[in-house]
Amino acid sequence: MTAPAVHRVLIIEDCVEDALLLGLAFEDYAPDVEVQAVSDGASGVASCQSLEPPHIVVLDLHLPGQTGLEILTQLRLHAPAPVRVVCWSSHAHPAEVQAVLQHGAVAYLEKPRELAGYQQLVQTLLTL
Repeated sequence: MTAPAVHRVLIIEDCVEDALLLGLAFEDYAPDVEVQAVSDGASGVASCQSLEPPHIVVLDLHLPGQTGLEILTQLRLHAPAPVRVVCWSSHAHPAEVQAVLQHGAVAYLEKPRELAGYQQLVQTLLTL
């Protein structure tokens, strides 16, 4: 089965650098994809309730004030249509990864440690 086309991506990430690097990688390797970045879960949930919700959400597991699992649960409860959520982190505990996958995340990916890793991340996201 082929993954649905990705035209809109939402990045929920409090680290400005990580969000910027992922956004720039999309500009370079998938310029037709619209990318939006927000820094908190409430803004992310609101974006998913818009008239044109994202096709994929990239959700940081460690945001101030809320866990990735809490935000994932809110997305599942309040988004008008199912959205593919990919969780990412630079240091997730295996129990956290298992919990988000059990609660509907389509994947867990580690944040790249070098610039070339963002290109690979974009390629992976486009196939999920």
